Amino acid sequence: MVSEPRLRQGLALLALALSAAFVGDAVNRALWANAALGALVCLILFAYLMSGDRAAAAASPPSAPTGHSDPVHVFLDQIPLPLISLAPGGMPQAVNRAARALFETDDAIVRGREALLSALTPPNEPRLDLFGRRYALTLNEVQTEDGAFRLATLTDVQSEIYRVEAATLRDTLQVLGHEIMNSLTPISSLADIARDYLSPMSGEAADHARDALTTLSRRSASLTRFIDAYRALARLPAPQLQPVHPGRLVEDVLSFFTRNPAMADIRFDLEIETGVPWVALDEAQVGQALINIITNAVEATESNTGLRQVSLQVSHTPHDVVIRIADNGEGIAESVRAGLFMTFTTTKPHGSGTGLNLARQIALAHGGNLGLLDEPSASTVFAFTFPVTG
Repeated sequence: MVSEPRLRQGLALLALALSAAFVGDAVNRALWANAALGALVCLILFAYLMSGDRAAAAASPPSAPTGHSDPVHVFLDQIPLPLISLAPGGMPQAVNRAARALFETDDAIVRGREALLSALTPPNEPRLDLFGRRYALTLNEVQTEDGAFRLATLTDVQSEIYRVEAATLRDTLQVLGHEIMNSLTPISSLADIARDYLSPMSGEAADHARDALTTLSRRSASLTRFIDAYRALARLPAPQLQPVHPGRLVEDVLSFFTRNPAMADIRFDLEIETGVPWVALDEAQVGQALINIITNAVEATESNTGLRQVSLQVSHTPHDVVIRIADNGEGIAESVRAGLFMTFTTTKPHGSGTGLNLARQIALAHGGNLGLLDEPSASTVFAFTFPVTG
């Protein structure tokens, strides 16, 4: 007959396994609130099981350590969110595989320790900035016979922040475009009507009036095209995600340029780091974003009297895939760099800024980003980042 404590432990293990599966599914679907709730349940179950293990260990003779092979740790390793424990006066410990990968350790956490200790000790902040990303922090304090210790789960919300930023910009552009077009359309129509009224008239005054109305009509048409370009950003569809190898995607996009006879005088270099993982991307959208940035890089080298060079690199970190596009053109002025990704900003004499903004919108919609880097090795370096999930 199964004893009551063992039955309770078995049920808790089953609940932990189900909670781990729930968290994994929530992370894959980007349902961060559900993931945080599931992680909290996992923390409570883990605390319960740890309390039982400590009590059993106190009542049993010593045995050889089992490492991470016991059922509790096996289930915890299936949770895609990093789990951390902290005993009073001790150092934070990586509890599961996700935490060990994030902090690059087998047990005690060294990398990022100061930021983590600050977040885990009162007064606690519900968020943590670590390794260039924002994490939501869920804490649970556990009382055992050996004293209290804290359990924490980290939920990477940086991708969700990027997605919200993209959605906010789309909504803003949609409202602005609608309101401006509502006012601009009648102005353009009235200018054309007034010019028709003036057509039978002669004299210097009528000529000046016709010229003014022609200018007004032409500027209205130009502004309409400009607004239409930004309204296209607001209509960007949600990405249709499929597993894509970033290196292969960059190779395919770059072939459009290397096979173009008009670009025979440009040197294109591509470096793909070993071990770059597959990521979930909308291949068509990301391909267009890459084309926009590579085109900008090519155009930036037009004034070069010597070598024209565009270099691409595909690399990865534990959290992101990074695609760098560098050129040896004249660079971007410091006065422009700070506001480069602001709406309507452009570095071209007759540009609208939509190409760069579209590329960043696409990256943001994927939970990634597009940034301008400061690297002395090249005049201008843009970098896409796309999150590695799973």
